This record gives sequence, C-alpha cells and structure tokens, in this order.
Amino acid sequence: MSKFFEELMESVREMDEILRSERPTPSPPFSPTTDDKTALSFEQKQACYDKVRRSNYLASLHIEGCDTHRTDADKPLPSRESALEKHRENKD
Repeated sequence: MSKFFEELMESVREMDEILRSERPTPSPPFSPTTDDKTALSFEQKQACYDKVRRSNYLASLHIEGCDTHRTDADKPLPSRESALEKHRENKD
C-alpha cells in the first residue's frame, strides 16, 4: 500500500478511538497552588480591578483627544442619573 493510504487509515483509526472515547483523556492544565498568605481577598481584587478600569478609561479618553490629567483618576465618576441628564440636555 502507499504511504498516503496508510496515513489516511491511521487517522481514521484515531478518529474512531476519539469517537468511542477509547483514547486516554489528556491531563488537566497546570494550575499553580497558592498559600493563604499570598492569596488576595475579594476586596483587594475589586480595588485593583476598579483602579485598572479607571486608568483604562482615562487612557481611552486621551487617545480620543480629550485632555486628561493624572489627578483625574482620583475624581469620582459621575452617577448614571447625572450622565443621562447631561445626555438629554445635549440631545435637545
């Protein structure tokens, strides 16, 4: 038989094994373990997320051409209601 045909038959056998689940399952991906001393609390993770989110928002404003300053990161964001009011005022 030709080499091509042999390779084709081997791939068909492999597919049959996969479909019949005769192939051994691969090992799960490696996940490092952490001790309790280095584990972050939910509040720490949330604070980091908020800081990065705010920084990314200011960076996107800067890319769009708006004037931004480092001190803007410390200012609180406007509430949803005030943003909607501002949008409604500009719409009219």
